[in-house]
Amino acid sequence: VAPSRTHGRIAMSDARAPGSLKIDISRVVEPARKALGLIRGEAESQRVSCSEFGGDESEECLALCDSDGCSVVASTTALRTLKIGIYFALWFGLSTGYNIANKVRLNALALPWAHSAASLAVGSAFVSLLWLTGLRKPPKLSTAAVLTLAPISFCHSIGHIGAVVSAGAGAVSFTQIVKAAEPVFTCGLSALLLGQTVSAPVAISLLPIVFGVALASVSELSFTWVSFFGAMLSNLAFAARNILSRASMDKPKGENMTPENLFGVLTVMSFLYALPLALVMEGPKALATWAAATKTVAPAYILKYTVTTGLYFYLYNEVAMLALNNVHPVTHAVANTIKRVVILLACVFIFRTPLTPLCATGSAIAIIGSYFYSMAKGKDKAAKAAVEESEAAAEAAPPAPSPPSAQ
Repeated sequence: VAPSRTHGRIAMSDARAPGSLKIDISRVVEPARKALGLIRGEAESQRVSCSEFGGDESEECLALCDSDGCSVVASTTALRTLKIGIYFALWFGLSTGYNIANKVRLNALALPWAHSAASLAVGSAFVSLLWLTGLRKPPKLSTAAVLTLAPISFCHSIGHIGAVVSAGAGAVSFTQIVKAAEPVFTCGLSALLLGQTVSAPVAISLLPIVFGVALASVSELSFTWVSFFGAMLSNLAFAARNILSRASMDKPKGENMTPENLFGVLTVMSFLYALPLALVMEGPKALATWAAATKTVAPAYILKYTVTTGLYFYLYNEVAMLALNNVHPVTHAVANTIKRVVILLACVFIFRTPLTPLCATGSAIAIIGSYFYSMAKGKDKAAKAAVEESEAAAEAAPPAPSPPSAQ
């Protein structure tokens, strides 16, 4: 029996009477009952015009319908806003959790190369479980696709390792400040490898980033060259990863390569690079370092934070991709800038990291510079898209009629 949208209709008008406040309980009970019916297979979700339920005619609503009728849950616009808000909250929360948990395990066991490989191993195990159980359709990779992704995953691995080495050798807040300079490397490599030039606003926006990072570095109380160069290596590697990804857009990537599956494949392939690198760099001292660490910290504590950090790292990156697919790239870039501020402040508070006035000023300048860089890049992309759209429209337009010949 097709569900009726008139029976059980929810009134969307104000249910107030003079001198009293009446609450329409059905507006809460009915959607909840139908939601349970949806879980049991007794109801279905439908997109309907909000005007059918007394709402705006131009809006579309999500309704839960069963044999008794339909109940509006919310407009699709409101649900999309809620979904994006949840993505951003998860992205910020998981990213902050990763940086804190990562520093805790590095303080407990000073093996950053091994920790990097362990995080990628946990992420690989997690996504493999999704594929094996059928919760996510597994990708199919050809030899050509593997060859395309191999250099990208190598850069992803080195970028992750560099960031972990930096956080292990200094303050997490300092690592975040230096990593704000990634746009400088992206522009430099784009010019060097792709021959792309940057506009004047983009070039100008790089200046406060460079100045801010330099000012924060010279005034950082916990400054170490290992931390500085680790973060810079991470910037270089991630910028190279982005350039290689752009250059390989027309190359084979395999089947079922959704953004989530692409990140999963990159995680697995990155682990295959990180493991031998960890064995080479820290293998000879790993047992001695582990024995010394477990004299003061329980092995279960280290293992717990290893697994937790790996899950944080994988999940926050995947949620970031989901957020990017639902918002404008400029919005995503601005959110990424805010996220860096949130991580910096959270780590300063949690780890009681002292900041000199000059360091705080340099941090602010670098982060503000990255914001202006995002805005300038967004305007460049919009202008380029407008030109391409205009050229496409001109090519699609019918040719102008020839003028009549003179008789």
